[in-house]
Amino acid sequence: MKFLIVFVFLFFDTGVYSQIIDKDTSDVVIRKTKKDIPVEYNISDVIIKLDKLQTKNVIRVDLDIPAKTTLSLSVSDTSGNTIIYLINDQTLKAGVYRVKWEMVFCRTSNCDYPPGRYLCAFETDQFVFTRDFYLK
Repeated sequence: MKFLIVFVFLFFDTGVYSQIIDKDTSDVVIRKTKKDIPVEYNISDVIIKLDKLQTKNVIRVDLDIPAKTTLSLSVSDTSGNTIIYLINDQTLKAGVYRVKWEMVFCRTSNCDYPPGRYLCAFETDQFVFTRDFYLK
């Protein structure tokens, strides 16, 4: 009976943890970087740098948007669970945008964003672009 209780607890704990979506987007910055109108939709490679204090990973993604579009930009883990919506069904005008997110830096598997592979998905009503990135 003890084994069953422990198993249920671990299963419950894992299920709840994987369903949590970070709703605090105060550390997400979206800004238009060019007035040029791109020809097609695109998402750049995801660039990761440590901040000056080396306490956060700065995740940077550039988006090309050729026409006014409602879109989402999300980060998920390899099991497909969404971690955060950097842009959540927001309408942006045509242009080139840079999205930065300061993700808490850690080197253990016991934190919200452990080292490993993540996916960044740029989604509109017509398509989905996905780029993967790795945290060390």
